[in-house]
Amino acid sequence: MYFPLKSKLSLDAVNGMYSEIYTGTSDGIQLLHWYVQKEKSVIVVFHGNAGNIEGRGHKFKFLADQGYSVLLVGYRGYGPNPGSPTEKDLIADSALVIDWLLEQRVYSSKSLVFFGESLGSGVAIALALQYDVKGLIFEGAPPSAIEVGQEVYPFLPVRKILKDTWDSKSRIQNLEGVPKLFIHARKDSVVPFHLGQKLFDKAPKPKKSVWLDRSGHVDNLDFAQKEVLEFLSSLDGVYGSY
Repeated sequence: MYFPLKSKLSLDAVNGMYSEIYTGTSDGIQLLHWYVQKEKSVIVVFHGNAGNIEGRGHKFKFLADQGYSVLLVGYRGYGPNPGSPTEKDLIADSALVIDWLLEQRVYSSKSLVFFGESLGSGVAIALALQYDVKGLIFEGAPPSAIEVGQEVYPFLPVRKILKDTWDSKSRIQNLEGVPKLFIHARKDSVVPFHLGQKLFDKAPKPKKSVWLDRSGHVDNLDFAQKEVLEFLSSLDGVYGSY
């Protein structure tokens, strides 16, 4: 379920645009994250179940170039971070990162926009129930891990096997009033499009979809930067069109 890339992270790979920050967890682990502070809202990125934050550094550079702060949340078990990922721990650990950010007294929770890639959308949705955030952006987001598992392994009793269910479709129904942007490729081979559509349908308004006529899973942002920037700009205005 989790495919971490365990490696030392190099800021040189992103020309040193981020700074390293560390947060402690409830069980005594120190986790590494990357952060760049600008003048606009903070985009808090929760990446998918593979790789680590280094692979996301360049992906979100366009937001920093537009004046948005970017926080790339590092998971336990990913990159140089110790530990093993679980649904409970990823949510709890990430909440401590948000607390660290708010303790800097530069931003309020209403200045935060959560960006969830694939499985990271589950982290974003769970935390949006705890923090009064400005908005949510999802890329390749599944309604639950069980439904993705059933697509991949139709011959297995996935519901009985999976311990971490990531039931986003149930959680998201409680996020009324939070603006949401969904990005999904119609030919996504990891989280099939109809599953992304299912999560979108379950989400209460305000919401907007960007369905891309291409293949790809979490490599779609180059094709949706305009819509992302328009969505972020709209968060400072009226949500009527969403």
